[in-house]
Amino acid sequence: MEGRFTLRVRTAMHKAMLTFQYWNYSRYRERYGKDLSFTEAVRAFPSRNALHSYMHHYFHHLGPAGLRDHRRYFSYGQRGFGEDAFHAMWWVLLREFKPRMCLEIGVYRGQVISLWATVGALLKIPIDVHGISPFQSVGDAVSRYRHDIDYLADTLASFRHLGLPAPTLVHALSTDATATEHIDQRLWDLVYVDGNHDYEVAVADYRRCRDHLRVGGLLVLDDASLNTDFSAPLFSFKGHPGPSRVAKESAMTEMKFLGAVGHNNIFAKI
Repeated sequence: MEGRFTLRVRTAMHKAMLTFQYWNYSRYRERYGKDLSFTEAVRAFPSRNALHSYMHHYFHHLGPAGLRDHRRYFSYGQRGFGEDAFHAMWWVLLREFKPRMCLEIGVYRGQVISLWATVGALLKIPIDVHGISPFQSVGDAVSRYRHDIDYLADTLASFRHLGLPAPTLVHALSTDATATEHIDQRLWDLVYVDGNHDYEVAVADYRRCRDHLRVGGLLVLDDASLNTDFSAPLFSFKGHPGPSRVAKESAMTEMKFLGAVGHNNIFAKI
């Protein structure tokens, strides 16, 4: 009985500390009060923690209301994961680099691909949005997903709700022939690798997407900041072993590292 009580107290204290830290990060700070491009932000805030703080601040104080509306929609009922800072990251990345052919591996319920479409509409940038996903509760060594959702129907419903044109979706594992052929048939301007977190799959996704990324194109690795100097606040997360190993052993040596926002690491093809 005493053990359960202690656990409840510790859980309540953790939630209180998380809430306070989130509030503290979200207040206005003059240091972060300038609207910068991604390149300018990396230059102004070269440490991983400072850049993450800037993007979190940007979301709350500098970004358009449409970003916060989108985040609020996907936060309700846990339609999506991620962090406030990532919405700002995608805004400044798309605004600066203006990618047209964009692909996400691992769509889940469509938060990121619908955000790309939303940002494209706000900035009047034509973005061709693609996604590859099994659209099932297929997990891996570190992830488990709900079994009571039709993920494909749910993703398309969110696009309709947000008034966005339907994306091009490939209903397959990233290693299936249908998916690999879809990747191979195009040169991509932006790829977000957010699929299976097991190293063997994550590195295969990375290599195939790297090979079919145009020169200068962006590749973003999700959950890839373990073994870095990023000190994650309580409401953040450093990542998983598989993608972090891909970033350290492959992307860091084969591509140009542009910067990292939390566990999202951004690279450009040389």
